[in-house]
Amino acid sequence: MNINRPHAHPSVASDQRGAVLIVVLLFLVLIMLVGVIAVRNSTTDLKLATSDQINTVLLQSSDSVNNKIEMSVNGDPISEEHKQIMSFTGIFGYYILNDSANEDIIDFCYRPRAGFFNIDNAVIRRNTGMLVSNNEGYCDPEATGDYTSARNTTMTQVMVKNVSKAAGARAFGHMTLGSDTEAKTTKMHTFEIYSTSVLPSYGNAKTKNIQECFQKDASAAIDSADSVSKCMTDNNVPNKMLVEQVDVANIQNGEFCNFFGKGTNDKSSSQLCKDS
Repeated sequence: MNINRPHAHPSVASDQRGAVLIVVLLFLVLIMLVGVIAVRNSTTDLKLATSDQINTVLLQSSDSVNNKIEMSVNGDPISEEHKQIMSFTGIFGYYILNDSANEDIIDFCYRPRAGFFNIDNAVIRRNTGMLVSNNEGYCDPEATGDYTSARNTTMTQVMVKNVSKAAGARAFGHMTLGSDTEAKTTKMHTFEIYSTSVLPSYGNAKTKNIQECFQKDASAAIDSADSVSKCMTDNNVPNKMLVEQVDVANIQNGEFCNFFGKGTNDKSSSQLCKDS
């Protein structure tokens, strides 16, 4: 007796295996797409976080210069840091005590670990040339001492510009409050300080290119070819510039006691004049 058993047609079985393979491939493609999207999103988030961290580091580095200058000017007059600001060879004293220096521009690399400021290590520009030029006036990415900390991450280049002439155009704008003379020490002086911080290690610029950027005009328009910031950006070097205007003056502050004789309370009146 012959028994005929049903069996699957070969073409039907191969079609089923092909359908399963297509479904598996579709799942693999979906998984790959999800993975690519996840990686791309995480990379974007990482870039945003890194960018925010870089911006914070650069901002703090530039702001530390302004804070240092403010503390030095308002600090103890006999301190070394005050002399580095207000003496004849200081950042501001150079302008205040030297009439021929009004139009000059001072460039120096902020080196807080080796002394705040030394005019012998600065560059003084006059008109379109250099009155004083040296190799240490601009920060060098290859010099460890030019970084603001031992971590060798950030460096800050500073430009000081005297704008007293423009600020003093208003009535009595050049005079210190409480003075009525034309002496140098009684005049109000106004300066603009441009602090540019960079992270050389995050860019691919050569040391020569970075130093050439530092030599450009920090006060130029940000989209100008002469701008420090634009030059750094064009060389893919993260940078941040802070601009601060500083008024420097000797504040005349005195209190006088005019004693016109004895009153009803002799002790209190005489004590008041004595304390004053």
